[in-house]
Amino acid sequence: MKRLVILTDEDSEFLVSKTDFKNYTSMDIGKIVKYFTSLQYEVKVCKFSELDLREDFNGVNVLYQSSEIPGSFYKRYIENLIYFLEKRGAVPLPKYEYLKAHHDKTFMELLRLGFADESLKTLDSLCYGSWVDARNYNRNFPVVVKQASGSAGSGVFLARNKKEYDRYVKRAGRLIVAHDIAAYFIGYFKKCVKKLLKRVDPSKSKYYWRYNTSPLSSSIVIQKFIEGLKGDYKVLVFGAKYYFMYRKNRENDFRASGSGMFFNVPDEEHMGLLDFARKLTVEIDFPIIGMDIGFDGREYHLIEFQMIDMGPSALQRSDYWYEFHNGRWIKYDGKSNLEEEFSRAVENYLNRTSGTIQITCD
Repeated sequence: MKRLVILTDEDSEFLVSKTDFKNYTSMDIGKIVKYFTSLQYEVKVCKFSELDLREDFNGVNVLYQSSEIPGSFYKRYIENLIYFLEKRGAVPLPKYEYLKAHHDKTFMELLRLGFADESLKTLDSLCYGSWVDARNYNRNFPVVVKQASGSAGSGVFLARNKKEYDRYVKRAGRLIVAHDIAAYFIGYFKKCVKKLLKRVDPSKSKYYWRYNTSPLSSSIVIQKFIEGLKGDYKVLVFGAKYYFMYRKNRENDFRASGSGMFFNVPDEEHMGLLDFARKLTVEIDFPIIGMDIGFDGREYHLIEFQMIDMGPSALQRSDYWYEFHNGRWIKYDGKSNLEEEFSRAVENYLNRTSGTIQITCD
C-alpha cells in the first residue's frame, strides 16, 4: 500500500488557506486525508515533534508545511528536520532546497541563477549578508531593497539614489534580538560601553571577541527596479491547472504585495501571461508553484516565486482555470477547491516518487 506522512506544526496547522478572503487559516487536513485514503493511501498525520526520528525513512514520502512566524526560528526547526529526512532517504514534498527558498529571498535568488531560461532572469539581483555589506553596492539606481525574510511587502523599499539607498538598506537589515525589554536595554548599554572602550583605547579593538560591536542584520537583496508597473500578476500552478489574478499597487506606492486590491486579468492578457508562467514549471520540479510576475508593456519579469505556503487567493477567487494540452491553452469554467487541487497535484507527483516504508508517530 502507498504511504503518506503529513507533518503539522504544534497547533496541528498545515499550510495556509483563506476561505473568507481575509483571514489566513490552516488547510482542512481532514479533506486531504480523505482524498488520499480514497485512493488507497495509508496516511498518518503527525506533528513535527511527534515524528520518530529513529525510523527508517528510506523511500518515505513526507508532506509538510512551512512557517512565517517572525524571526524564522520555527522555520529553521522545520528546515533542520526536512534536511535530516532528505539525507536519510525520505522524499520531502517539496524537497529541502525549495523549502529553503521560502521566506528567504537570498536563497530564492540563488535558485533563479540556476535557471536555464534567461527570460526568467531579467531582474538582476545582488545578495548581501548584512546592511553593512550592502553599503558596498556601486551600481545604477533606482533599485529595490528587500529584507530577505519579509512578506506582504514588509521590509521592501525603493531607493532612487545613494542617499535613499543608504537609509533603506539599514532599515531593511536592522534587527533587534532580546529575550525581554530588560535584556534589550542591557545589551544596548553593553554595546555602547564597548564602542566607548574602542574609541578611548583603539589597541583594545584587536580583542574582537570581547568588543564585537557589529550590528545585527538580516541578509538583503538588491534588485533591479522596473519602471511603470502599476501592479503585478499572481499566478498559482496546481499540477496541470493555472490560476491567476491581478494585484494593483498600494496607493502612492510601488508595491503590489500586501495591497489587497485584486482584479480579474483582461482576456487579451491571458495567453502571454500563461506562456511566461509555464516557463517556470520547466525549471521547478514540483507541481505546486506560486509566482509574482510583472509586465512592463514589452516583456514579462519574474519578481518572486515559492513552492510552499503561498497565498491561495488566485485559486479561491477564480471561476475558471487553464490547462496546456497539445500545444495550446484550454480554458475550463468552474470553481476549484483548494484542498482537492492541492491533493490532486501532490498525488500525481507521488505516482513516481511514492515510498514503501512504514513510518510511525509516537
